[in-house]
Order: sequence, then structure tokens, then C-alpha cells
Amino acid sequence: MTRDTAVVKTSFDVILKIAERCNLACDYCYYYVQAFDGNKNTAFMTEEVMREVPLFLARSAQQLDIDRLGISLHGGEPLLLKKPAFDHLCTNIHAALNGRVNFRLALQTNGVLIDEEWIDLFEKHQIHVGVSIDGPRRLHDRRRLDHAGRGSYEAAVRGLRMLQAARRQGRVRSAGVISVIYDHDGAEALTHLVQELQVDSPNLNFPRGGWDSPEATQWNEAVESHREMVRYALKTFIYPKFRRVRSLTEVVLALQSDHGATANDRFSCQRHHIATISSEGAILPDDNLLAIDECFADTSLKIFGTSLKDYVESSIYRELTDAIRQVPTECGECEWYRSCRSGHLFNRYSKATAFKRKSVLCDTIKMIHEEAAGFLLVNGGTTMEKLANRLSQPPAFTSDRILQKLLRRPASPVDNVDVRG
Repeated sequence: MTRDTAVVKTSFDVILKIAERCNLACDYCYYYVQAFDGNKNTAFMTEEVMREVPLFLARSAQQLDIDRLGISLHGGEPLLLKKPAFDHLCTNIHAALNGRVNFRLALQTNGVLIDEEWIDLFEKHQIHVGVSIDGPRRLHDRRRLDHAGRGSYEAAVRGLRMLQAARRQGRVRSAGVISVIYDHDGAEALTHLVQELQVDSPNLNFPRGGWDSPEATQWNEAVESHREMVRYALKTFIYPKFRRVRSLTEVVLALQSDHGATANDRFSCQRHHIATISSEGAILPDDNLLAIDECFADTSLKIFGTSLKDYVESSIYRELTDAIRQVPTECGECEWYRSCRSGHLFNRYSKATAFKRKSVLCDTIKMIHEEAAGFLLVNGGTTMEKLANRLSQPPAFTSDRILQKLLRRPASPVDNVDVRG
């Protein structure tokens, strides 16, 4: 597919901070122990904000002509919110968006509070649920402790098992797992998720810090310890049954086919299409950015009478768009640039140079590409000629094309939206 004929599809993810407190005290938490402290906000999303959120989402979908809207119910720990309030919010979101935009409700939880009543609500509102589990007990309980210093592995696994049972019964859409690979035991963590916990498609989160984070820098230096994890994932999740593993699978797809490369182009230039809505209604960028510099924590925007169009036209969003456009000097001659696109913005950032540098995880990202390419070549997934040609082509999408599509429709009010729930 050429650059001129590729269809522009836009997506936006909205993170709703429905609870800005947590029942755990993970020592790596980006939302409480780094540059941003979520404890300063109201503990739970206010009633006023909950009434406005569905209208804000509907206005946003209409004014920006969004093709896909991802809505993440987040925290803190979102299950700390009272169940009636949660039920009412989800009901009103469905009422506002059904038939207006393709949307998906998702929730990320530490799993500790999952019970049958929560399962009923997940089923009622068609919510995709993920549980945070960082591998076997010895890894998970090393850093995911409660406020009394007790491990959370047993309770998290209990919650996951309930979700998995509900999924087998057809009640919930997913029972996913996100594992934060902060230490050098990624292969052990991934093996545990697959073999012991029977997780089909685990998602891996690598360190979220930028160049100011010693932990991210040190993690990246342990390339060879991560290689075993990557090789295990390639061997386990590609053939004979293909399954997605976030942070790895997208690389495989981008290298395997022209279609995959084009889809990756679209994703890469929309990496910053994330807005965080605080419990008090503030419109903020990706909460990963909030963790690396408090300068991102004030857009002076709130959801009342506004939409994501106002955020897209803000100075912070323009800065992020410029960063997506920018090719760091270190990336200019890299053979993997089309696929990598310099990595996530939060991994590129430092207070001294903003987003001008490559990813702090560059060495590991290169290794992942090398392993994925080698795996595909050995197993007939592509040829060297096709791979080289694919990587040498200009991206099918640019942030300018996406932005032009987002802003091409005039703003207009959303009428006749019944969100009384």
C-alpha cells in the first residue's frame, strides 16, 4: 500500500482516573512515586465529572471524527470506586457512545479486589479486563506490596482465576495480564505467565522512565539477559498459533509484511493520542509523561464544555506532535527506524533535551528487532529482499496526515445524547 492510497484511520485513547488512590504501594509506580503524585487529586472521580465524561467523549468523537475510541478505567486502583458509581458511569458512557463511534471499555486492576459482583459488572458493560502480575511470587512480591509491606501475588492470582473462569463461561471478553519487566528476570516472568497461569497473550511493560531515570538506563544495559525472554516469546507465541505479546508482537508484524509495516506506521504516528482525565476533570497527556516531568501536569484544560479537539489544539499536544515528527540524530541511519520510530516518547525524554534523543531503551529495542528479523527469515516469514525493501520505504503515515484528518471537520455540538443511565 503506497503513501497516497493508505486509508487514514484515527484512534484516541482516554484514560479515566476514576480512583486516584491505591490499595498497593508498588515501589516503581509511575503515578505516585516519581515526578507526579496522584495523591494530590480528589480520591475518587467526582459526581460532577462523572456526569460530564460521557458528554465529553461524545463531543470528542464527533468533533475529531475519531474512528476508534479506547476508554481505560484506571487509577490508582479503579476497583476502589464504589460499585454503584462505577455501574452508573459505564451505563452513561454506553448511552452516549453507542451508535456514534467504535469504542472499547477496558480496565486495568491489580486484581486484589475482584469478586463476583465485579465480574457481573464487567459482563454487563462488556469491559476488557487486565490484571497486573509481574511473574511468579518471588518476582511479583519483590515490588508489588501493600501498604503494610505484604505481598499481593496470592490475591492477584485469585482475581485472575476468577476472570479466567468467567471468560471460559463467555461472561467477560478478556482476562489479560500486564507484567512489568523491571528486573532482569523477564524470561522467568513470561514463562510463569504462560505455563503456570495459562495466560494466552501477556502484555509486557518495559521501564517507563526516560534519560533521567537510572533504572531505565541500567535495565537497557542488560541486553543479553532480555534476549532469552525475547527468544522464548518468539518460539512460544508465533507458531503454530499466533498470539500477541505487547512490546514484541508489533515488531514481528511490522517486519513480516507490507500490511504490518503500514499498520505500524499508523500506530507510531498516533502514539501520543492519549489523554488522561483526572478525578477532578483535568485534561492531561499520557499519564506516563506525567511521571517523568511535572511540567506535563498542567494543560489548563478541563472536560466541561470542551472536547479532545481543544486538547489537540493545545501547546502540549503540539509539542508531542513535533516530537513524533522529529528524527533524533542517533536514529537517522538506523536500519530499524521505520519499525521503531525512536520508541515511546516517555523513553526519549530528559529535562535537559526534551524529546530530542533516541529511546533510553535503544539497545534492547535493537536486539528485539534483530531477533524478530532472524526468526522470520529462518522460519520463512519473509525474505531478506522483502525485509530490506520494507524497511527502506518511507512511512505510509505521518503525524501531519493524521492531524489533518482529526481537524478537518468543524466543531459542532452533540445533540440528543441521553446519558441519564
